[in-house]
Amino acid sequence: MAYNSCLHLQRPLPDESIDVRSLPVAAAVALGASLLAQTSAPPLPDKTDDHSAPLCVVAGRVVTASDRAPLKSARVALVPEHPGSRRQMYAATTDNDGRFLLKDIKEGRYEFFATRPGFVDQHYQAKGGEKGATLSLKPGDKVNDVLFRMTVAAVVTGRVTNDDGEALVRAGVVALRAPSEDEVEDDVLLASRKEPLVPVSSAQTDDRGQYRIFGLKPGEYYIQATDSSQPDFVGPIDESYRVQEFLGSEYASAYYPGVFQVSQAQSVSL
Repeated sequence: MAYNSCLHLQRPLPDESIDVRSLPVAAAVALGASLLAQTSAPPLPDKTDDHSAPLCVVAGRVVTASDRAPLKSARVALVPEHPGSRRQMYAATTDNDGRFLLKDIKEGRYEFFATRPGFVDQHYQAKGGEKGATLSLKPGDKVNDVLFRMTVAAVVTGRVTNDDGEALVRAGVVALRAPSEDEVEDDVLLASRKEPLVPVSSAQTDDRGQYRIFGLKPGEYYIQATDSSQPDFVGPIDESYRVQEFLGSEYASAYYPGVFQVSQAQSVSL
């Protein structure tokens, strides 16, 4: 689903080495045999890994949430629950039938999700705005019936202008939403604010003042524009950016449809 909105901003009030040639012939041969033995010996096993534990297998399908059509080229990944864990990530890409297979997985607890451009990321057993469940694998586990239902992502497009109707270039546009009850409970700062809004995604206007925010989940959003010009990271910085950086912004942030207070803003339903 795509939504088009336009915003109007106004002016506000070192190692040692051995020379083998200097050694006697017998010593040189002995040294060479010793070095060969060292380089060909297998590495010592990691004491932290249990190589005797049977490995796991996880398989399933990725389909569209609307009609259960198979999704090709979706990426499915298992990421260790704790960032400091030495266990590796496991990932695979779905085939023409939307099927995936992850093999030789070590036991443990993993974040499990599917991702694909144009769709909202889907976490394991997630419903609505939930974060999803952790996949816990014991030695030798085989999980074969995982099903990810992916929702097409929503898009918001529009244009940002000044009070003379001229395009604002490189203006920042942000999509915000009201936090869930769980998020408010977990974040003291959000709970203390009267009208908490959480930034979800952002974009920057082009030379025509147009922007496009994509990858949004279905829901209610507020759109905010700020005249915070940023240089392009590719190519030279143009002179207009240098001048604006020196002078500073002369426009206040605004919410769709062109108001300065979030309490007056109009939400966008996607």
